[in-house]
Amino acid sequence: MLFAENPAAASCVEELAREQLSWFETNKAGPTRFWHHIIPVPSREQETAISWVKASADGHVRRLRTLVALVEEAGRIRINELRTKRPGYIVFEDDHQVVALPFADTPR
Repeated sequence: MLFAENPAAASCVEELAREQLSWFETNKAGPTRFWHHIIPVPSREQETAISWVKASADGHVRRLRTLVALVEEAGRIRINELRTKRPGYIVFEDDHQVVALPFADTPR
């Protein structure tokens, strides 16, 4: 669908996406500091940590998939779901997510 041809649909999709993002702002924990002093220093510059949503976090996964569908419907970007059992060196974890400095073989 070309949203330029249907501004009402574009507005609706944008509002639904904002609702999903607002839910995440309210319902996600965020680390205030990372603990990584025992992590080996890589030979290249330190990478950015990646946040992974746990498969067991059903509500979070469901909302992320809804957000992905909305973004893709709007034609903004193609989003691929990545899964791994080896996220990397974990620097933060709660019931819903893991934040980790990736291993060399961690999907990105």
